[in-house]
Amino acid sequence: MADADIDAFTRRSEPATGQVQVFTRRASGLVRVMSPYSAFAYNILNIGVIFPWVYITTLAVYPGANVWEGILLTGGFTAFLAVVYAGLASAMPRTGGDYVFQSRTLRPWFGFAIVMTVIGTFFLQWQALGGWLVATLGFGPLFTGLGVQYGNATYLSWGTWFLSASGAFWTTVVASTIAAAVLIKSFRWFVQAQWVMWYGFLLSFITMIVLFVATPTTTFISEYNHAAFVIAGPLSSGGTDYYHAVLTAAGQTVAGPRAFSILGTLLVAPVALTSLGWVGYAQEQAGEIQGATSLKNQMFINVGGGVTAMAMMAILAFVMVNTVGQGWLSAAYGGGAGASPFLPYFSNLAAVLTSNPIVLIILLFGILMNAIQVVFNVIVGWTRVTVAMSIDGVLPKIVSSVNPRTHTPVAAHLIFLVLGGVVYAWVYNFASIGGVPWTTYTLAVTAVATVMYIGTAVGGALFPKTRPEIYRVSPIAKYKVGPIPLITLCGVIAAGFSVAMLYWYLTNPFLGVVQAGNNGYWSMGIMAGIFIGWVAYYFIRRAYLKSVGVNLELAYKEIPPI
Repeated sequence: MADADIDAFTRRSEPATGQVQVFTRRASGLVRVMSPYSAFAYNILNIGVIFPWVYITTLAVYPGANVWEGILLTGGFTAFLAVVYAGLASAMPRTGGDYVFQSRTLRPWFGFAIVMTVIGTFFLQWQALGGWLVATLGFGPLFTGLGVQYGNATYLSWGTWFLSASGAFWTTVVASTIAAAVLIKSFRWFVQAQWVMWYGFLLSFITMIVLFVATPTTTFISEYNHAAFVIAGPLSSGGTDYYHAVLTAAGQTVAGPRAFSILGTLLVAPVALTSLGWVGYAQEQAGEIQGATSLKNQMFINVGGGVTAMAMMAILAFVMVNTVGQGWLSAAYGGGAGASPFLPYFSNLAAVLTSNPIVLIILLFGILMNAIQVVFNVIVGWTRVTVAMSIDGVLPKIVSSVNPRTHTPVAAHLIFLVLGGVVYAWVYNFASIGGVPWTTYTLAVTAVATVMYIGTAVGGALFPKTRPEIYRVSPIAKYKVGPIPLITLCGVIAAGFSVAMLYWYLTNPFLGVVQAGNNGYWSMGIMAGIFIGWVAYYFIRRAYLKSVGVNLELAYKEIPPI
């Protein structure tokens, strides 16, 4: 079934007046090939249970933070956002997701500028991050682990290379090129390939949980010290107890639980939001999801996917902290980082739990598959959102050019491959601002995305008022809490939570958005400047189209037909 989203403006002028009379729409050419279950799996893989900072970063600053409780707190609030996505998507199951929702329920210029800032611009950084995940969490630990098990210096050198900036850059280039080629050939190919990614990830996740649960802390310490010795040789003092050397370097003596920190636990939330905020990401390609008009399907995809990912993240955090030691994790990612010969990311720590190469490969294969899926889904989201913008007319028509044979937007894929998979991959891995590496600003992407969450949440809350003719016939309309529409209540709660998260992003240097010293508000200024730039572009584009007889605002009066 073809998705008949808006594709382009055409105009017909009256002979006497020369004024625009109508504009017409034709099918976008995208095809619904993703089942609800496939979209459910897509959402979980996209949310990113494997993302490393969710489990460690907060402990570096707040050793008493309870990571798994912070994850549950975040997931509980993002569930309200997921309900908003489900309600809006079942009413407007169109390619473009957040862009369509915000431009139709709020203001066209606002919806365009917000989503273009997040997905159209900052997703270039997410593409670089996706390749970094493949290198740092997948290939790096895989070859390092094999090198440790076999005492093979070649494998160890390969692992070291993948963990370097050059390794991450070239991994991004290659992975992005392969992903773009598959997506250009057929979105159906990606849907089929995702089953390998999904079930590979599930097998890996289960294996990892079993290993962490079955491994006593004393055994982990022994295995960690062995791996560290193989990689780096003896300590300068002549010993091999790297585990306690990390604690000593951080000025700590306690490896286990620390005094509980309420603030630290709360500050797990903006970090965990890097993953859990994307509960509605599948809606960017809603025009390619089967049964997208069903509220039941959308609740399964968005709410079900978000809650499942939250539970998996919390379980993984709990078992890892219990085995490795909370105080040690705090030291390893904080003041003791220099004493460890390898990064304390969870895939590296999990890799030392087994001496069986087959188990190691199973363990890391799923992590690698999830990382590769991130490379794919970033491309999917960017291309589908820009296609929706193009068929509205706000971006040039070439962006929404869909190949009639493959049913894929070829030009959009090539544009993003060059900008995200090559240009920005170099910036992310090699550039710096004021002497601070660009990677330091990774969470700035989530800060910007939080603004988009606020926009969609507010759009959902106002949906019954701003688009009553669509809301009245939508599946979510029959659900209320007293006199208050359910989508309004959930939208208010989700917006309030997102505002709180944004406040922390903009005021807490630990989150990497605002840097101390001379770097001050660099990232905030960049984000604001990009948004203002896209607002200016919108009005310039609108004025240009008006000069040639096209009223851009008319596109936003309607919802693209299915």
